[in-house]
Amino acid sequence: MDFLKILRSLEEFLYEVMSWLAFYPRTLFRILLHPIAVSKYTVLQMAEERDQQFTETISPPLMLILSIILAHAVEMAYADPLRYTHNQINDMVFGSQQGLLAFRSVCFSLYALIAALWTMKRTRQPLTRDTLRVPFYVHAFLASPFVIFMSLASMMVRTERLPIILAGAGLGLAIAVWYVRAQAVVFRYFTKFGALRSYAYAVAHFVLTTVLIFAIAFVMLGFGQLPG
Repeated sequence: MDFLKILRSLEEFLYEVMSWLAFYPRTLFRILLHPIAVSKYTVLQMAEERDQQFTETISPPLMLILSIILAHAVEMAYADPLRYTHNQINDMVFGSQQGLLAFRSVCFSLYALIAALWTMKRTRQPLTRDTLRVPFYVHAFLASPFVIFMSLASMMVRTERLPIILAGAGLGLAIAVWYVRAQAVVFRYFTKFGALRSYAYAVAHFVLTTVLIFAIAFVMLGFGQLPG
């Protein structure tokens, strides 16, 4: 009986993993082409029973996690190893692929978290685990294409071939513009602000979150020495 349960669990796990191959690219392109429609779909899905949510797509947190893992895997395969100052903290974080993946996950997830918190503040909602879930799920979807293409652009600009560097810079600029525009549209949908104000908030969110992440990385890479 236990052996049959294990087989059924493996069957479900295998089906779930294989379904990602079909639903991940479908979800990615839906987000890229129709960010506001995906955001509205997310809000509607959150009102459904948990086992009935996101039957046509991958769930937003899983989508973000898979995007981070995919970006990390591509970087492992094609990019040069990360250079960092060796000390106790950095060796724990950057000295292993698990630590580096965890650090990357935290950094990219900040885009979704800070945007979700800002949305709640502007819509004057009380902050609870339940109320945070909807805006976080919406912004987790939006962050997923940004993770993939910005990571690819980052690898391209670190090469030594000028055409690839220029192409990477263009890709990075394009996905940043897409992300800011998508954020602005979603901010406007949630807050009912005007277009100009929504774009201003989207740009501010993107710049401040990026500066925060670079500051964290700078501190970790250069000044992570533990006392003693």
